Amino acid sequence: LHTQMEDRWENFGSLDGIIDTDDPFTLQGAPRFELAEKINSLLHNALTDDENLLIREVLGMGCKQRTIKELAKMHGTTEKTIQKELLNIVYKLRHHDDSIQLWKYLNR
Repeated sequence: LHTQMEDRWENFGSLDGIIDTDDPFTLQGAPRFELAEKINSLLHNALTDDENLLIREVLGMGCKQRTIKELAKMHGTTEKTIQKELLNIVYKLRHHDDSIQLWKYLNR
């Protein structure tokens, strides 16, 4: 997978990494709104609505952050089931085609 990512990046190793700045509206030199758009796009394209909501609640993205225990209680299931769902979500995100675009953006 790593080799495939390298092969797909047209200028791998030739561009400087993103540099951290003191600007509160940038994250490692990348404008936060651009980064947020790319992350939202990846989540929207790679995940179902339920998976999208679950990962956002775990991370506290645009909503209150919740523990796995709270989520299990809310969904009427076990913590182990929620953990399995989260592992599935991470796998889907890691192997989705849009993830390479986010990787390229962050490592430009």
